Amino acid sequence: MTGWAIGQTSNQALDPPIPTAQILKTDNGGASWTLQTLPADCVGFNGNDISAVNSRVAWAALGDLFYLDGGILHTADGGESWTMQTLPDGLATSHIKSIKGVSPTEAWAASIRGDVLHTTDGGNRWTIVPVKEADGSIITIQQVNRMDVTGQDIWIADAMGHNLGVIHSPDGGLTWRQERLHDIGVGSGPLSISAFDSYVAWAAVNSEGYLWGTSNNGISWNRSNDYITATADFDDICASSANVVWVAQNNGISSGGVAARITVTNGNFETNSYIDGNYNLEGISAMNDNQTAWLVGLKTIFADPLLPHGVIYFTNDGGVTWQLQTLPDNARNVNLWKVSFAGARR
Repeated sequence: MTGWAIGQTSNQALDPPIPTAQILKTDNGGASWTLQTLPADCVGFNGNDISAVNSRVAWAALGDLFYLDGGILHTADGGESWTMQTLPDGLATSHIKSIKGVSPTEAWAASIRGDVLHTTDGGNRWTIVPVKEADGSIITIQQVNRMDVTGQDIWIADAMGHNLGVIHSPDGGLTWRQERLHDIGVGSGPLSISAFDSYVAWAAVNSEGYLWGTSNNGISWNRSNDYITATADFDDICASSANVVWVAQNNGISSGGVAARITVTNGNFETNSYIDGNYNLEGISAMNDNQTAWLVGLKTIFADPLLPHGVIYFTNDGGVTWQLQTLPDNARNVNLWKVSFAGARR
């Protein structure tokens, strides 16, 4: 039951406040968490994403406030040490927005400006993967928010791509295509994406409460009939089976968030939901038993000042109840953004 959560502290004495990436780890399902020691060059970076491969191997994505700089952290010893890995020349930006480890040696990553990176040797060498259609046409990704990988399928959510914002490779990055989401309203594009397998994937669009799903490897996508709310961001989603999607929802810096476990049947929702007025809920990691998940978030501006800056919740009953997990004293000032457990879908 090994997992990592990522976020950042912030030096409020500076203008603008300067973040420093932080990572917490548990080896007992979150009964206890420890703050890990990171390299000194994590100062200035937000913790954007984290991906647990097993109890020893994980990757993390870092980025600055201006979308210019960042990096990839890696551990192969359970977090006893983290190393900033070398990125290739030629990137539009080294601000890494999302990362997915698929084995102890292989991982995919994407910068916020659409650079797609791949390693097959544990990150000793990262290569830039051209995002081109089968005919060689270049696909321009405007703003990556989330990615996922299942087998040979790589899925990227382009938050500014509107109805063509799902960028998908079905063949390990050899060719890519923009896939169409129908019936997008006010949202600008997909904010989050999660694949259960090579056929089934789910996406959520910025500022809309619907889910878009595919069951045929992205050939067609359909919008759900039901929605939770059309005014909030599904900052993270995690498909734990073909028709069960977990949601971490941000209602804004002053309004808290919602966690939901949604069973989708013919486009209709059966939902277990939890409302948190103190924390924006930003990341979720669920096992494929459809019952077990972890949830992280960061404090709203109107929450009690004595509360920790970040929060971690756990459920083992499908989201009917969520249990607050205890942060160590030296991590009470860490804003938490994403979470990943070894063996989970996210």
